[in-house]
Amino acid sequence: MFLGHKSTMWKQWLRTGAVLGAAGVVVLAGNSAEAQSARRQVRQVQAESLPPAPPIGAADDIVIPEATSYGETVPQAAPVQSPAPAYYQADVKENPIEPPADEPWTLTNLFDDGCGNNFLKDHGFKLSGWSQWGYINGPDGSFNGNGPFVNQQEWGGLHAYQQYAFLEKIADGSKGIDWGMRVDGMYGMDGNDAQSFGNVNLGTWDYADGFNHGAYEWALPQAYGEIAIDNLSVKLGHFYTLVGYEVLPAPGNFFFTHQLNFWNSEPFTHTGALATYKASDKMTVSGGWVAGWDTGFTQYNGGSAFLGGLTYKLSDTTDFVYTTTAGNLGWRGNGAVNSFVLSQKWTEKMTTVHQFDVLGTDLSQADGTPATFRDPNSLTVKDSIGLINYAFYDLTDKVKLGSRAEWYKADSTSYYTITGGVNVKPTKWMMIRPEVRGMWSPGNQDVYTGAHGYSDKLFNQTLFAIDTVFLF
Repeated sequence: MFLGHKSTMWKQWLRTGAVLGAAGVVVLAGNSAEAQSARRQVRQVQAESLPPAPPIGAADDIVIPEATSYGETVPQAAPVQSPAPAYYQADVKENPIEPPADEPWTLTNLFDDGCGNNFLKDHGFKLSGWSQWGYINGPDGSFNGNGPFVNQQEWGGLHAYQQYAFLEKIADGSKGIDWGMRVDGMYGMDGNDAQSFGNVNLGTWDYADGFNHGAYEWALPQAYGEIAIDNLSVKLGHFYTLVGYEVLPAPGNFFFTHQLNFWNSEPFTHTGALATYKASDKMTVSGGWVAGWDTGFTQYNGGSAFLGGLTYKLSDTTDFVYTTTAGNLGWRGNGAVNSFVLSQKWTEKMTTVHQFDVLGTDLSQADGTPATFRDPNSLTVKDSIGLINYAFYDLTDKVKLGSRAEWYKADSTSYYTITGGVNVKPTKWMMIRPEVRGMWSPGNQDVYTGAHGYSDKLFNQTLFAIDTVFLF
């Protein structure tokens, strides 16, 4: 028995050593990366005389359900049968990121004392995360290359995209009044997308000079407290958005690459307060106040908006989600985005997901001219429509096939992407995701120039990408 325990302990520490070693490689890579700024570009909106939003120090701090994990989403008790991957569900953004039920080792296990006790578990806390490494042969108009800016070389080599860890305590309202919290930290190529770039002005939260190291950046995308009682919970702080279907955390998506709609027309994070109420076994509603889009414990241009929506289970095989944020969106002007997501399980092996987004704003450039996606002085969307359809098929327990077809109309110009890929899970804590992405836009044959001498028709090309995600 002692030898068995010792063997298990050694496996845990070896795995941890591998994770720390990977982090070391990331730091070295970050120090040798290009010295140019890797911040996501933000075009300032025209200043307008708007009433100030409520102060952030008041009972108005952000709250948003965290994104789910690609591995299985796990309830508190391990299910007898493995649940479907989170991205099969329309409410993917409202499910917590969890390790697979049948692979319970996480960073929390490092706190085992060898006598059946664990300091974190015994107090209701969990420490977990993942390491994502990937390759793509060119910029994709979305996360890889900073969208249409193409000002950061995030292609053409093996890169560390997300080295991610989080500490959480879930608030369980079934016990009466309970409290929870969550703090997430990330380092890698995706760091600038997770930062509070909606602050616009440097110096607050994670939007600061000390967080950037060439092509690699640190980010603190979530930091919130939560109070729950019965079926009601309220989160206060900084958190991921409810809007849309795809998520920023790598394990929560089928594909390595992302929609054009996600990067260009949806928020990533908020700061504010969000209440969630489970009205019935079929319906959950949420609503709250946020300081605009992508802010971290501050407001830009008086950002003050509503964030909310509902999830409804239409049947045992059909789920519907509606989310919105409307008002003064901060760096994205005044307006609203509405997102509708429907998931349908057709058979035991086949599932489809359908998303429809509409964005409408009065976004303008600093000189007062309207923002336009194709204008080199703007490169930021004012109005858009996105229609995205997914199909997933379970070939085996370890191999899943997926496709994504997107029509994205930004400021009167249509863009199309079709992506096909495979998810391979040789173990419960590792997934490999190769894919091919085709992009074309008859109305935009512009040549985009950018980092590392890039010059090509960005939205008319075919790309190959592959990544591996290690869960721990």
